[in-house]
Amino acid sequence: MRHGGYPWNNGKPPLDVRDFSVNLNPLGIPRFVEELINDAVKFKVYNYYPPEELKEIKSKIADIYGVNEDLIGVFNGASEIINILGDNFTVPQPNYGEYKFKQYYLAKENDEEFIYDLKAGRILTSNPNNPTGSAINLESIGNFLKEKSNELILDESFVDISLVDSAVKLVNEFSNITIINSFTKSLAIPGLRFGFSIGQKSKELEKLVPIWRINSITYYVISNLSPKEVRSFFSMSRSKVKEIYEKVNSIKRSFKLYKSYAPFFLVEFKIPTKIVNEELMKRCKCYIRDASNFLGLRQTHARIALREDIVDLIHVINDIIEEKNAES
Repeated sequence: MRHGGYPWNNGKPPLDVRDFSVNLNPLGIPRFVEELINDAVKFKVYNYYPPEELKEIKSKIADIYGVNEDLIGVFNGASEIINILGDNFTVPQPNYGEYKFKQYYLAKENDEEFIYDLKAGRILTSNPNNPTGSAINLESIGNFLKEKSNELILDESFVDISLVDSAVKLVNEFSNITIINSFTKSLAIPGLRFGFSIGQKSKELEKLVPIWRINSITYYVISNLSPKEVRSFFSMSRSKVKEIYEKVNSIKRSFKLYKSYAPFFLVEFKIPTKIVNEELMKRCKCYIRDASNFLGLRQTHARIALREDIVDLIHVINDIIEEKNAES
């Protein structure tokens, strides 16, 4: 399964493509993070090994999320955590394609959304869900965790810029939940590769990864963040997500739009997504995520990230769908 945005070419990213396949914060990278990156380069921190001890970073994460730093694990992106978990899990589908599992079950699809129930056992899932944008409420999560034989690995990589309540508040009460998160999406820094876990099994997970899993520039940026600034930025981001959804819901659409709580939404066209994408690249150098290779989805499904120019994209898609329908 290919993801990570439109492909690079000759060692350079696709600067001329309007990429709606990558679900980054619609506000973009905050200025205070850009300033820290520039400082890191100016001070040539890449000349130094990062510290083996990650206490300063863990202290920042603990402050941002209001938990004890002993519950924090630090990793090279959320992907590193996912990679070391093993496959002894059940994953409700559709879901993020990198999850390893021994078995799965399908979420219930109705006219408006996909509904994800937590069945007994060891469950690995995203919340909000990638790619459907659906949400699992805290009451359902709490009820699942009350049965001590259950275990939940909850990937909240989008929660900070979504309309979903985080389950972080449950980590003190329950030892059978581990939360995965990263700043990839929320701070729009996929290239810095920074992820973390929150839960009583974080130390156990850290034993499975290398000492120098965080590079010096990433270490400098994260350890010098202001937790207050980060929390404020997340609050503004959630407001922006809500604002963009109000625009999306107010305009005509020639395709099905599923209810979403995430900074992206799932759609279904009347024609294959591959054809829509080919036309988008021709007409506006736009690119969306063909979601046909997610378990439980069809060749007509696509995932579209929220961006300020989303309304322009929808107008172009409407034209494509109407023209293709007229041809047939």
